Amino acid sequence: MKNCIGFDIGNHAIHIAVQKKDELARGVCVRIPEDLVKNGVVVSYEAMADFLKHLRREYKFHTRNAALVLPAAHCYCRRFYVTAKTREQLMFNLPYGFKDFITDDKSNYFFDCAVLGASPRGEGLPPELDVFAAASRKSVIVEYISAFSRAGFKLKTIIPEEFAYINLLRRYNGEAHRHGILDIGHNAVKLFLFNGTLFESVRIIDYGCNALDGIVAEHFGVDTYMAATYRESDHGGANELERCYAVYNAMAIEVLKAVNFYRFNGGGTLEHLHCCGGGAHNAALMDTLKNTLPVPLTGMEEMSAGAEGEIDFPLIAAAAGAAMQ
Repeated sequence: MKNCIGFDIGNHAIHIAVQKKDELARGVCVRIPEDLVKNGVVVSYEAMADFLKHLRREYKFHTRNAALVLPAAHCYCRRFYVTAKTREQLMFNLPYGFKDFITDDKSNYFFDCAVLGASPRGEGLPPELDVFAAASRKSVIVEYISAFSRAGFKLKTIIPEEFAYINLLRRYNGEAHRHGILDIGHNAVKLFLFNGTLFESVRIIDYGCNALDGIVAEHFGVDTYMAATYRESDHGGANELERCYAVYNAMAIEVLKAVNFYRFNGGGTLEHLHCCGGGAHNAALMDTLKNTLPVPLTGMEEMSAGAEGEIDFPLIAAAAGAAMQ
């Protein structure tokens, strides 16, 4: 879509990327009202619709077409290899590929997939397809479509976060090399691993920048919602608190384990990690990661080529990838 607004709804903030004529024209990041999203799950879709309508009016979004990054809490993703099939055959068999993840009726889910490549298997044999597939509960998709509709948007595309980043890499950084995208988010740190634009795997660390908020809240005598604001602005040196460094070190060690696991299991050596998410703006955390990891850390700037004006690309990277779908 030439004109589209990408949305990435997190636990802490909503990240919005406005694409006009295939170029990134605007980026917006807004705190989500407290308790509206918990562990990636929208608590009230009616309240979310009201919030989206408020954002549409406040930021004067004129484009109705919208794309959404589907939260991991609502999406099963897996990559597998199958003998070459027609699209119809592949879609018919797709639900059986999720039998270890989905235990209730498969008719309650939407399934989709993309063929990443094909490998020959020998003379006279059909090639083997490299497939990336996703499944999501139909009721959740319907709720999102309805919420966006009530807010004045037409939700045209819903994709997993992995494919949002693939879209970015295909447009801006498609050369063949092993690298990763390190998303340092509010509730989790996610390491997406790629060979060029080919997605390989993701490792998730189940705590993120929210692990700092309790420390900041106790030090300044505020609640954790306000503490997140202090942390984001480094109010009073919030990010330099001694106890925060224990969290930084723990995060860095977990990322190091994921990098080493990838290398020791045949993934090869990563050339660099692109950093995004709110934690990418925390200088103390980034210094700790740089001093711990054997992989150079880079920003996401090369993927924001052509963006207009001042856009905080590390915060809206996934939303921008969704808008490109």
